[in-house]
Amino acid sequence: MNLKERTYLWYLSVLRIYVGYYMLAQGIRKYLRDFPKGDWIGRQIGDIATLDVYPWYRSFLQNYVVPHSELFGYLVMIGEIAVGACLLLGFFTRFSACIGLFMLINYYLGPGMARGGAPLAQQQTFIIALAVFVLANPGRTLGLDGLLFNGNGKGAR
Repeated sequence: MNLKERTYLWYLSVLRIYVGYYMLAQGIRKYLRDFPKGDWIGRQIGDIATLDVYPWYRSFLQNYVVPHSELFGYLVMIGEIAVGACLLLGFFTRFSACIGLFMLINYYLGPGMARGGAPLAQQQTFIIALAVFVLANPGRTLGLDGLLFNGNGKGAR
């Protein structure tokens, strides 16, 4: 598979811009609500002890996320803003898509699986879109990656 092949990816760029806008808007909403300082675990995830998730993931949530909820709240908020802005601008698209993929897989494992339905389907859709962005690098079209990096992968000119 040649990941450096130059292709016309305008149709993926439209999807990249939408996903970037959505993630940026979610992060800004969290910022405006002072997300990290509130009870975001109760609102976003629910009662961890009763969640129907993998036992190893429940253990991770109880032992690491809950005791450091403010830190993880900031990581979620800043991560969504940064990934959203980078995808929207087409800046370091593959890297930001990898970070977003990591975040959304964690959302999927936590509240997504527990709630099912529309949140689960939405997270699955965004996970697939971000995986496509990692493979196709749509930031080269209608994005800053196309301006900063040349087509043969040698970096900025």
